[in-house]
Amino acid sequence: MTTKADILIVGAGPTGLVLAIDLARRGVIPRIIDAGRADHRESRAVSIVARSLEMLDDLGLAQAAIERGVALHTLNFYQGTTALAEMDVTAVDSPFPLDLCIPQWQTVALLRERAEELGVTIEWGTRLVGQQAGEHSVSVELGHEDGHGERCETRWLIGADGAHSTVRETAGITRKRTDLKRGFILGDVVADWPLTRDRFHVYFGKSGLVAVFPMVGGYWRILASTPDDRPPRTPGLDDFAAYVAERTPLDSHVRDLQWSSSFVARESLADRLRQGRVLLAGDAAHSHSPVGGQGMNTGMQDAYNLGWKLALVATGRAEESLLDSYEAERWPVVKSVVEATSATTKAATGSTLVARRVRRHALRLFGRLNPVQQRLSNAFGEHLVHYRDSDLVFERWHESQARAWSDVACAGPEAGELVRDAYMETREGPVALRHILRTPGHHLVLFAADTTDSATLAAWRASAHEAMAGHGEVHVITRGHLPHDPMDGVFADLRSEAHNRYGVRRPSLYLIRPDKYVGFRGDSVDFTPVNDYFRALGARP
Repeated sequence: MTTKADILIVGAGPTGLVLAIDLARRGVIPRIIDAGRADHRESRAVSIVARSLEMLDDLGLAQAAIERGVALHTLNFYQGTTALAEMDVTAVDSPFPLDLCIPQWQTVALLRERAEELGVTIEWGTRLVGQQAGEHSVSVELGHEDGHGERCETRWLIGADGAHSTVRETAGITRKRTDLKRGFILGDVVADWPLTRDRFHVYFGKSGLVAVFPMVGGYWRILASTPDDRPPRTPGLDDFAAYVAERTPLDSHVRDLQWSSSFVARESLADRLRQGRVLLAGDAAHSHSPVGGQGMNTGMQDAYNLGWKLALVATGRAEESLLDSYEAERWPVVKSVVEATSATTKAATGSTLVARRVRRHALRLFGRLNPVQQRLSNAFGEHLVHYRDSDLVFERWHESQARAWSDVACAGPEAGELVRDAYMETREGPVALRHILRTPGHHLVLFAADTTDSATLAAWRASAHEAMAGHGEVHVITRGHLPHDPMDGVFADLRSEAHNRYGVRRPSLYLIRPDKYVGFRGDSVDFTPVNDYFRALGARP
Protein backbone atom coordinates (compact mmCIF):
# COMPACT_ATOMS: atom_id res chain seq x y z
CA MET A 1 0.00 0.00 0.00
CA THR A 2 1.26 3.49 -0.90
CA THR A 3 0.43 6.44 1.35
CA LYS A 4 0.10 10.00 0.10
CA ALA A 5 1.09 13.40 1.46
CA ASP A 6 0.97 16.87 -0.05
CA ILE A 7 4.11 17.91 1.82
CA LEU A 8 6.60 15.63 3.59
CA ILE A 9 9.12 17.31 5.88
CA VAL A 10 12.10 15.18 6.87
CA GLY A 11 13.57 16.46 10.14
CA ALA A 12 11.77 17.72 13.25
CA GLY A 13 14.46 20.10 14.47
CA PRO A 14 13.98 23.88 14.66
CA THR A 15 13.99 24.32 10.86
CA GLY A 16 11.50 21.56 10.11
CA LEU A 17 9.21 22.59 12.96
CA VAL A 18 9.12 26.27 11.97
CA LEU A 19 8.16 25.21 8.45
CA ALA A 20 5.49 22.84 9.77
CA ILE A 21 4.01 25.57 11.99
CA ASP A 22 4.03 28.17 9.23
CA LEU A 23 2.28 25.78 6.86
CA ALA A 24 -0.25 24.61 9.45
CA ARG A 25 -1.32 28.11 10.45
CA ARG A 26 -2.06 28.72 6.77
CA GLY A 27 -4.31 25.68 6.65
CA VAL A 28 -1.79 23.22 5.17
CA ILE A 29 -0.99 20.34 7.54
CA PRO A 30 2.27 18.66 6.47
CA ARG A 31 3.53 15.23 7.32
CA ILE A 32 6.75 15.47 9.34
CA ILE A 33 9.11 12.62 10.24
CA ASP A 34 12.33 12.34 12.20
CA ALA A 35 14.73 9.44 12.60
CA GLY A 36 15.45 10.37 16.22
CA ARG A 37 13.56 9.95 19.46
CA ALA A 38 11.02 12.31 20.98
CA ASP A 39 13.04 12.59 24.21
CA HIS A 40 16.32 13.51 22.52
CA ARG A 41 17.82 16.65 24.10
CA GLU A 42 20.24 18.28 21.70
CA SER A 43 21.85 21.32 23.33
CA ARG A 44 24.51 22.44 20.88
CA ALA A 45 22.72 25.52 19.49
CA VAL A 46 21.84 27.93 22.29
CA SER A 47 21.51 31.35 20.68
CA ILE A 48 18.32 32.92 19.33
CA VAL A 49 19.06 36.29 17.74
CA ALA A 50 16.79 39.32 17.41
CA ARG A 51 15.40 38.47 13.96
CA SER A 52 14.47 34.95 15.06
CA LEU A 53 12.79 36.31 18.19
CA GLU A 54 10.67 38.51 15.91
CA MET A 55 9.75 35.40 13.93
CA LEU A 56 8.86 33.55 17.14
CA ASP A 57 6.78 36.57 18.17
CA ASP A 58 4.87 36.26 14.89
CA LEU A 59 4.22 32.62 15.82
CA GLY A 60 3.15 33.64 19.35
CA LEU A 61 6.18 32.06 21.05
CA ALA A 62 8.68 34.84 21.77
CA GLN A 63 7.56 35.61 25.32
CA ALA A 64 7.59 31.94 26.31
CA ALA A 65 11.09 31.55 24.87
CA ILE A 66 12.37 34.61 26.77
CA GLU A 67 10.90 33.25 30.01
CA ARG A 68 12.79 29.97 29.51
CA GLY A 69 16.12 31.51 28.50
CA VAL A 70 18.72 34.04 29.60
CA ALA A 71 18.79 37.44 27.89
CA LEU A 72 22.31 38.54 26.89
CA HIS A 73 23.14 42.14 26.04
CA THR A 74 26.88 42.40 25.39
CA LEU A 75 29.93 40.46 24.23
CA ASN A 76 33.03 41.01 26.35
CA PHE A 77 36.44 40.16 24.87
CA TYR A 78 39.58 39.62 26.95
CA GLN A 79 43.20 38.67 26.54
CA GLY A 80 44.25 37.26 29.87
CA THR A 81 43.13 39.78 32.46
CA THR A 82 43.02 42.64 29.94
CA ALA A 83 39.61 43.72 28.65
CA LEU A 84 39.88 44.32 24.90
CA ALA A 85 36.36 45.37 23.94
CA GLU A 86 32.71 45.33 24.89
CA MET A 87 30.27 44.87 22.02
CA ASP A 88 26.68 45.98 22.55
CA VAL A 89 24.20 43.58 20.93
CA THR A 90 21.22 45.75 21.95
CA ALA A 91 21.96 48.33 19.22
CA VAL A 92 19.87 46.27 16.79
CA ASP A 93 16.70 47.98 15.49
CA SER A 94 14.31 45.40 16.91
CA PRO A 95 11.58 45.07 19.53
CA PHE A 96 13.83 42.31 20.93
CA PRO A 97 17.24 43.98 21.32
CA LEU A 98 19.02 41.02 22.85
CA ASP A 99 20.50 37.62 22.19
CA LEU A 100 18.60 34.85 23.94
CA CYS A 101 20.59 31.99 25.42
CA ILE A 102 18.36 28.92 25.54
CA PRO A 103 19.19 25.23 25.01
CA GLN A 104 18.14 23.91 21.62
CA TRP A 105 15.93 21.24 23.16
CA GLN A 106 13.93 23.98 24.90
CA THR A 107 13.45 25.79 21.60
CA VAL A 108 12.37 22.53 19.99
CA ALA A 109 9.95 21.85 22.85
CA LEU A 110 8.23 25.21 22.33
CA LEU A 111 7.98 24.65 18.59
CA ARG A 112 6.66 21.11 19.05
CA GLU A 113 3.94 22.32 21.40
CA ARG A 114 2.85 24.95 18.88
CA ALA A 115 2.94 22.51 15.97
CA GLU A 116 0.82 19.98 17.86
CA GLU A 117 -1.69 22.71 18.80
CA LEU A 118 -2.12 23.35 15.08
CA GLY A 119 -2.76 19.68 14.30
CA VAL A 120 0.72 18.54 13.25
CA THR A 121 1.78 15.05 14.35
CA ILE A 122 5.51 14.30 14.49
CA GLU A 123 6.41 10.74 13.52
CA TRP A 124 9.52 9.80 15.50
CA GLY A 125 11.75 6.87 14.65
CA THR A 126 10.93 7.24 10.96
CA ARG A 127 13.62 7.88 8.37
CA LEU A 128 13.86 8.45 4.66
CA VAL A 129 15.64 5.59 2.89
CA GLY A 130 15.36 6.58 -0.75
CA GLN A 131 13.43 8.67 -3.26
CA GLN A 132 12.51 8.74 -6.90
CA ALA A 133 11.37 11.94 -8.58
CA GLY A 134 8.35 11.99 -10.87
CA GLU A 135 6.70 14.73 -12.88
CA HIS A 136 3.95 15.45 -10.36
CA SER A 137 5.27 13.85 -7.15
CA VAL A 138 8.22 12.29 -5.38
CA SER A 139 8.04 8.61 -4.44
CA VAL A 140 9.88 8.07 -1.17
CA GLU A 141 10.77 4.96 0.76
CA LEU A 142 10.51 5.26 4.53
CA GLY A 143 11.88 3.03 7.27
CA HIS A 144 10.19 2.77 10.65
CA GLU A 145 11.69 2.01 14.04
CA ASP A 146 9.92 -1.35 14.23
CA GLY A 147 11.58 -2.46 10.99
CA HIS A 148 8.72 -2.17 8.53
CA GLY A 149 8.99 -0.12 5.36
CA GLU A 150 6.55 2.26 3.69
CA ARG A 151 6.13 3.79 0.26
CA CYS A 152 4.82 7.37 0.25
CA GLU A 153 3.93 9.64 -2.66
CA THR A 154 4.38 13.32 -1.85
CA ARG A 155 3.94 16.40 -3.96
CA TRP A 156 6.75 18.22 -2.18
CA LEU A 157 9.69 16.77 -0.24
CA ILE A 158 11.51 19.05 2.21
CA GLY A 159 14.96 18.15 3.52
CA ALA A 160 15.43 19.65 6.98
CA ASP A 161 17.40 16.64 8.19
CA GLY A 162 20.73 18.21 9.10
CA ALA A 163 24.25 18.36 7.73
CA HIS A 164 24.27 14.64 6.83
CA SER A 165 20.96 15.01 4.99
CA THR A 166 19.61 11.85 3.42
CA VAL A 167 17.18 13.95 1.39
CA ARG A 168 20.05 15.90 -0.15
CA GLU A 169 22.15 12.82 -0.83
CA THR A 170 19.34 10.73 -2.34
CA ALA A 171 18.23 13.69 -4.48
CA GLY A 172 21.73 13.89 -5.92
CA ILE A 173 22.24 17.52 -4.87
CA THR A 174 25.95 18.16 -4.59
CA ARG A 175 27.62 20.51 -2.14
CA LYS A 176 30.93 22.24 -1.67
CA ARG A 177 32.70 21.21 1.53
CA THR A 178 35.65 22.76 3.35
CA ASP A 179 37.40 21.48 6.47
CA LEU A 180 38.46 24.42 8.64
CA LYS A 181 40.69 22.07 10.68
CA ARG A 182 39.54 23.68 13.92
CA GLY A 183 38.56 21.42 16.79
CA PHE A 184 36.18 22.49 19.56
CA ILE A 185 34.78 21.09 22.79
CA LEU A 186 31.68 22.37 24.51
CA GLY A 187 29.79 21.53 27.64
CA ASP A 188 27.60 22.85 30.45
CA VAL A 189 29.14 23.13 33.92
CA VAL A 190 28.75 24.80 37.29
CA ALA A 191 31.47 27.27 38.31
CA ASP A 192 31.85 30.01 40.92
CA TRP A 193 32.87 32.83 38.61
CA PRO A 194 32.43 36.55 39.42
CA LEU A 195 31.03 37.23 35.95
CA THR A 196 27.93 39.21 35.01
CA ARG A 197 25.30 36.80 33.76
CA ASP A 198 23.86 39.00 31.01
CA ARG A 199 26.69 38.71 28.52
CA PHE A 200 29.10 36.51 26.60
CA HIS A 201 32.68 36.38 27.86
CA VAL A 202 35.36 35.46 25.30
CA TYR A 203 38.99 34.90 26.35
CA PHE A 204 41.85 34.65 23.88
CA GLY A 205 45.02 32.77 24.77
CA LYS A 206 48.13 31.88 22.82
CA SER A 207 46.77 28.45 21.95
CA GLY A 208 43.13 29.34 21.28
CA LEU A 209 39.97 30.74 22.78
CA VAL A 210 37.55 29.96 25.58
CA ALA A 211 34.04 31.41 25.47
CA VAL A 212 31.73 31.18 28.47
CA PHE A 213 28.13 32.31 28.70
CA PRO A 214 25.29 31.77 31.15
CA MET A 215 22.69 29.03 30.80
CA VAL A 216 19.42 28.51 32.63
CA GLY A 217 19.63 26.85 36.01
CA GLY A 218 22.86 28.60 36.99
CA TYR A 219 25.06 26.68 34.55
CA TRP A 220 27.75 28.04 32.26
CA ARG A 221 28.30 26.89 28.70
CA ILE A 222 31.99 26.56 27.82
CA LEU A 223 33.17 26.55 24.20
CA ALA A 224 36.90 26.00 23.79
CA SER A 225 38.99 25.59 20.66
CA THR A 226 41.53 22.77 20.71
CA PRO A 227 45.15 23.13 19.50
CA ASP A 228 44.48 20.68 16.66
CA ASP A 229 41.56 19.11 14.83
CA ARG A 230 41.44 16.02 17.04
CA PRO A 231 39.35 16.97 20.08
CA PRO A 232 38.40 14.26 22.59
CA ARG A 233 35.27 12.39 21.56
CA THR A 234 33.61 12.90 24.96
CA PRO A 235 35.20 15.85 26.79
CA GLY A 236 35.33 15.59 30.57
CA LEU A 237 35.68 18.06 33.41
CA ASP A 238 39.46 17.84 33.24
CA ASP A 239 39.47 18.98 29.62
CA PHE A 240 37.39 22.06 30.37
CA ALA A 241 39.35 22.86 33.53
CA ALA A 242 42.64 22.70 31.63
CA TYR A 243 41.57 25.22 28.99
CA VAL A 244 40.01 27.57 31.55
CA ALA A 245 43.23 27.52 33.57
CA GLU A 246 45.44 28.02 30.52
CA ARG A 247 43.53 30.82 28.75
CA THR A 248 41.53 32.73 31.38
CA PRO A 249 41.99 34.26 34.83
CA LEU A 250 38.91 32.34 36.04
CA ASP A 251 38.89 29.66 38.71
CA SER A 252 39.46 26.38 36.86
CA HIS A 253 37.45 24.37 39.40
CA VAL A 254 34.42 23.40 37.36
CA ARG A 255 31.91 20.74 38.39
CA ASP A 256 28.61 19.05 37.66
CA LEU A 257 29.12 18.48 33.93
CA GLN A 258 25.60 18.20 32.49
CA TRP A 259 26.40 17.63 28.86
CA SER A 260 29.42 17.73 26.57
CA SER A 261 30.31 17.30 22.95
CA SER A 262 33.14 17.87 20.52
CA PHE A 263 33.41 18.54 16.82
CA VAL A 264 35.70 19.71 14.06
CA ALA A 265 34.52 22.86 12.29
CA ARG A 266 33.56 22.10 8.74
CA GLU A 267 31.47 24.10 6.34
CA SER A 268 29.34 23.07 3.41
CA LEU A 269 26.97 24.75 0.97
CA ALA A 270 24.58 22.90 -1.32
CA ASP A 271 24.80 23.82 -4.99
CA ARG A 272 21.07 24.49 -5.03
CA LEU A 273 18.16 24.72 -2.60
CA ARG A 274 15.55 23.39 -5.01
CA GLN A 275 15.65 20.49 -7.41
CA GLY A 276 12.23 19.94 -8.90
CA ARG A 277 9.92 18.94 -6.06
CA VAL A 278 12.73 18.61 -3.51
CA LEU A 279 13.72 21.63 -1.39
CA LEU A 280 16.46 21.93 1.24
CA ALA A 281 16.48 24.10 4.36
CA GLY A 282 18.72 24.55 7.38
CA ASP A 283 21.83 22.44 7.86
CA ALA A 284 20.78 20.17 5.00
CA ALA A 285 21.52 23.12 2.72
CA HIS A 286 24.32 24.85 4.63
CA SER A 287 26.44 24.13 7.67
CA HIS A 288 29.37 25.89 9.26
CA SER A 289 31.25 26.64 12.46
CA PRO A 290 29.11 27.56 15.48
CA VAL A 291 31.17 30.71 16.06
CA GLY A 292 28.70 33.58 15.82
CA GLY A 293 25.66 31.45 16.61
CA GLN A 294 24.10 31.84 13.15
CA GLY A 295 23.37 28.22 12.16
CA MET A 296 20.01 27.46 13.79
CA ASN A 297 18.79 31.01 13.22
CA THR A 298 19.60 30.91 9.51
CA GLY A 299 17.81 27.58 9.17
CA MET A 300 14.67 28.89 10.85
CA GLN A 301 14.71 31.92 8.56
CA ASP A 302 14.97 29.56 5.56
CA ALA A 303 11.74 27.93 6.74
CA TYR A 304 10.10 31.31 7.33
CA ASN A 305 10.87 32.36 3.76
CA LEU A 306 9.67 29.05 2.30
CA GLY A 307 6.52 28.48 4.37
CA TRP A 308 4.17 31.09 2.90
CA LYS A 309 5.29 30.39 -0.65
CA LEU A 310 4.85 26.63 -0.31
CA ALA A 311 1.42 27.15 1.28
CA LEU A 312 0.26 29.28 -1.67
CA VAL A 313 1.50 26.68 -4.16
CA ALA A 314 0.13 23.69 -2.23
CA THR A 315 -3.35 25.24 -2.05
CA GLY A 316 -3.37 26.16 -5.75
CA ARG A 317 -3.22 29.90 -5.09
CA ALA A 318 0.12 30.40 -6.86
CA GLU A 319 2.10 28.84 -9.68
CA GLU A 320 4.83 26.35 -8.80
CA SER A 321 7.38 28.78 -10.24
CA LEU A 322 6.97 30.87 -7.07
CA LEU A 323 9.16 28.32 -5.30
CA ASP A 324 12.09 29.31 -7.52
CA SER A 325 12.21 32.54 -5.53
CA TYR A 326 13.09 30.55 -2.39
CA GLU A 327 16.48 29.62 -3.79
CA ALA A 328 16.92 33.00 -5.49
CA GLU A 329 16.38 34.84 -2.20
CA ARG A 330 17.95 32.50 0.35
CA TRP A 331 20.99 31.07 -1.45
CA PRO A 332 22.89 34.41 -1.48
CA VAL A 333 22.03 34.83 2.19
CA VAL A 334 23.28 31.42 3.28
CA LYS A 335 26.39 31.77 1.12
CA SER A 336 27.28 35.03 2.86
CA VAL A 337 26.63 33.45 6.29
CA VAL A 338 28.98 30.55 5.50
CA GLU A 339 31.67 32.91 4.24
CA ALA A 340 31.36 35.32 7.17
CA THR A 341 31.38 32.51 9.74
CA SER A 342 34.44 30.97 8.12
CA ALA A 343 36.32 34.27 8.27
CA THR A 344 35.22 34.90 11.87
CA THR A 345 36.26 31.40 12.97
CA LYS A 346 39.71 31.76 11.41
CA ALA A 347 40.20 35.21 12.96
CA ALA A 348 39.02 34.08 16.40
CA THR A 349 41.16 30.94 16.53
CA GLY A 350 44.31 32.23 14.83
CA SER A 351 47.25 31.52 17.14
CA THR A 352 50.24 33.05 15.35
CA LEU A 353 51.82 36.17 16.82
CA VAL A 354 50.63 38.27 13.87
CA ALA A 355 47.06 36.91 14.11
CA ARG A 356 46.91 37.62 17.83
CA ARG A 357 48.16 41.20 17.40
CA VAL A 358 45.76 41.96 14.54
CA ARG A 359 42.85 40.53 16.53
CA ARG A 360 43.75 42.52 19.63
CA HIS A 361 44.05 45.84 17.77
CA ALA A 362 40.89 45.24 15.72
CA LEU A 363 38.81 44.49 18.80
CA ARG A 364 40.09 47.56 20.62
CA LEU A 365 39.28 49.73 17.60
CA PHE A 366 35.80 48.24 17.04
CA GLY A 367 34.97 48.63 20.70
CA ARG A 368 35.45 52.40 20.45
CA LEU A 369 33.44 53.02 17.26
CA ASN A 370 29.69 53.29 17.81
CA PRO A 371 28.74 53.03 14.08
CA VAL A 372 30.76 49.82 13.81
CA GLN A 373 29.14 48.44 16.94
CA GLN A 374 25.68 49.24 15.59
CA ARG A 375 26.40 47.54 12.28
CA LEU A 376 27.88 44.49 14.00
CA SER A 377 24.86 44.33 16.29
CA ASN A 378 22.48 44.39 13.33
CA ALA A 379 24.56 41.79 11.51
CA PHE A 380 24.65 39.56 14.61
CA GLY A 381 20.87 39.93 14.97
CA GLU A 382 20.37 39.05 11.25
CA HIS A 383 18.81 42.46 10.57
CA LEU A 384 21.06 43.15 7.60
CA VAL A 385 19.51 40.29 5.61
CA HIS A 386 17.48 41.67 2.72
CA TYR A 387 15.90 40.66 -0.58
CA ARG A 388 16.27 43.98 -2.40
CA ASP A 389 17.51 42.20 -5.55
CA SER A 390 14.59 39.76 -5.63
CA ASP A 391 12.26 39.72 -8.63
CA LEU A 392 9.38 39.53 -6.14
CA VAL A 393 9.85 43.05 -4.75
CA PHE A 394 9.71 46.53 -6.27
CA GLU A 395 8.89 50.11 -5.35
CA ARG A 396 7.72 53.43 -6.72
CA TRP A 397 9.17 55.78 -4.18
CA HIS A 398 10.28 59.34 -4.89
CA GLU A 399 11.99 61.96 -2.81
CA SER A 400 9.51 64.56 -1.63
CA GLN A 401 9.66 67.65 0.51
CA ALA A 402 9.72 66.81 4.19
CA ARG A 403 6.69 67.72 6.25
CA ALA A 404 7.14 69.58 9.51
CA TRP A 405 6.32 66.44 11.48
CA SER A 406 8.57 64.08 9.55
CA ASP A 407 12.00 62.81 10.47
CA VAL A 408 14.03 63.65 7.37
CA ALA A 409 16.84 61.36 8.56
CA CYS A 410 14.68 58.25 8.12
CA ALA A 411 14.06 57.00 4.59
CA GLY A 412 12.01 53.99 5.70
CA PRO A 413 12.56 50.35 4.73
CA GLU A 414 13.02 49.77 1.01
CA ALA A 415 11.27 47.03 -0.92
CA GLY A 416 12.98 43.79 0.10
CA GLU A 417 13.93 45.04 3.57
CA LEU A 418 12.56 44.11 6.97
CA VAL A 419 9.52 45.86 8.37
CA ARG A 420 9.92 48.10 11.40
CA ASP A 421 7.83 48.10 14.52
CA ALA A 422 5.95 51.11 15.87
CA TYR A 423 3.14 51.82 18.30
CA MET A 424 -0.22 53.30 17.37
CA GLU A 425 -3.47 54.07 19.14
CA THR A 426 -6.85 52.37 18.98
CA ARG A 427 -9.96 53.11 21.00
CA GLU A 428 -8.92 50.28 23.32
CA GLY A 429 -5.37 51.57 23.80
CA PRO A 430 -1.91 51.32 22.18
CA VAL A 431 -1.05 48.48 19.81
CA ALA A 432 2.22 47.38 18.21
CA LEU A 433 2.37 47.24 14.43
CA ARG A 434 4.07 43.82 14.60
CA HIS A 435 1.00 42.44 16.35
CA ILE A 436 -1.32 43.90 13.72
CA LEU A 437 0.75 42.05 11.12
CA ARG A 438 0.54 38.66 12.90
CA THR A 439 -2.37 37.29 10.87
CA PRO A 440 -1.02 34.92 8.18
CA GLY A 441 -1.08 36.45 4.71
CA HIS A 442 -0.04 39.71 3.10
CA HIS A 443 -0.79 43.06 4.73
CA LEU A 444 -1.38 46.33 2.93
CA VAL A 445 -0.60 49.31 5.17
CA LEU A 446 -2.02 52.60 3.94
CA PHE A 447 -0.29 55.56 5.58
CA ALA A 448 -2.83 58.38 5.34
CA ALA A 449 -0.52 61.16 6.61
CA ASP A 450 -2.72 64.12 7.64
CA THR A 451 -5.88 62.76 6.01
CA THR A 452 -8.62 62.22 8.59
CA ASP A 453 -11.79 62.64 6.54
CA SER A 454 -13.93 59.56 7.17
CA ALA A 455 -15.30 59.38 3.62
CA THR A 456 -11.83 59.57 2.09
CA LEU A 457 -10.42 56.94 4.45
CA ALA A 458 -13.36 54.64 3.81
CA ALA A 459 -12.97 55.01 0.03
CA TRP A 460 -9.24 54.30 0.21
CA ARG A 461 -9.84 51.29 2.41
CA ALA A 462 -12.46 49.88 0.03
CA SER A 463 -10.10 50.29 -2.94
CA ALA A 464 -7.29 48.68 -0.94
CA HIS A 465 -9.45 45.64 -0.16
CA GLU A 466 -10.32 45.31 -3.83
CA ALA A 467 -6.63 45.45 -4.79
CA MET A 468 -5.73 42.81 -2.18
CA ALA A 469 -8.29 40.44 -3.76
CA GLY A 470 -8.44 38.19 -0.74
CA HIS A 471 -4.67 37.90 -0.27
CA GLY A 472 -4.59 39.54 3.14
CA GLU A 473 -5.64 42.40 5.38
CA VAL A 474 -5.73 46.18 5.00
CA HIS A 475 -4.68 48.65 7.70
CA VAL A 476 -5.06 52.43 7.56
CA ILE A 477 -2.81 54.61 9.72
CA THR A 478 -3.62 58.31 10.06
CA ARG A 479 -1.63 60.97 11.88
CA GLY A 480 -4.87 62.52 13.10
CA HIS A 481 -7.37 61.32 15.64
CA LEU A 482 -9.53 58.32 14.87
CA PRO A 483 -12.67 59.07 12.83
CA HIS A 484 -15.73 59.87 14.91
CA ASP A 485 -17.60 56.96 13.35
CA PRO A 486 -15.88 53.66 14.25
CA MET A 487 -14.06 52.14 11.28
CA ASP A 488 -12.36 48.74 11.35
CA GLY A 489 -8.65 48.62 10.58
CA VAL A 490 -7.95 52.32 11.20
CA PHE A 491 -5.21 53.35 13.64
CA ALA A 492 -4.04 56.72 14.97
CA ASP A 493 -0.34 57.63 14.80
CA LEU A 494 -0.58 60.73 16.96
CA ARG A 495 3.18 60.94 17.64
CA SER A 496 4.06 60.26 13.97
CA GLU A 497 6.19 57.30 15.11
CA ALA A 498 4.96 54.91 12.41
CA HIS A 499 5.03 57.55 9.64
CA ASN A 500 8.57 58.54 10.55
CA ARG A 501 9.84 54.98 10.86
CA TYR A 502 8.55 54.25 7.37
CA GLY A 503 9.83 57.49 5.84
CA VAL A 504 6.30 58.60 4.94
CA ARG A 505 5.80 62.27 4.04
CA ARG A 506 2.51 62.01 2.15
CA PRO A 507 -0.19 59.33 1.75
CA SER A 508 1.67 56.13 0.84
CA LEU A 509 1.36 52.34 0.59
CA TYR A 510 3.45 49.54 2.05
CA LEU A 511 2.64 45.95 1.01
CA ILE A 512 4.11 43.60 3.63
CA ARG A 513 4.93 40.01 2.70
CA PRO A 514 3.96 37.16 5.04
CA ASP A 515 7.60 36.80 6.13
CA LYS A 516 7.56 40.47 7.20
CA TYR A 517 9.66 41.87 4.37
CA VAL A 518 8.45 44.77 2.25
CA GLY A 519 7.09 43.44 -1.04
CA PHE A 520 6.15 46.81 -2.51
CA ARG A 521 6.09 50.42 -1.41
CA GLY A 522 4.78 53.49 -3.19
CA ASP A 523 4.48 57.08 -2.06
CA SER A 524 1.04 57.64 -3.55
CA VAL A 525 -2.40 56.12 -3.11
CA ASP A 526 -2.24 54.20 -6.40
CA PHE A 527 -3.37 50.59 -6.05
CA THR A 528 -2.36 49.48 -9.56
CA PRO A 529 1.13 48.38 -8.38
CA VAL A 530 -0.51 46.18 -5.75
CA ASN A 531 -2.29 44.31 -8.53
CA ASP A 532 1.03 44.16 -10.41
CA TYR A 533 2.73 42.66 -7.36
CA PHE A 534 0.27 39.77 -7.07
CA ARG A 535 0.45 39.13 -10.81
CA ALA A 536 4.26 38.94 -10.55
CA LEU A 537 3.83 36.59 -7.61
CA GLY A 538 1.66 34.36 -9.76
CA ALA A 539 -0.91 34.43 -6.98
CA ARG A 540 -4.60 33.74 -7.51
CA PRO A 541 -7.53 34.74 -5.26
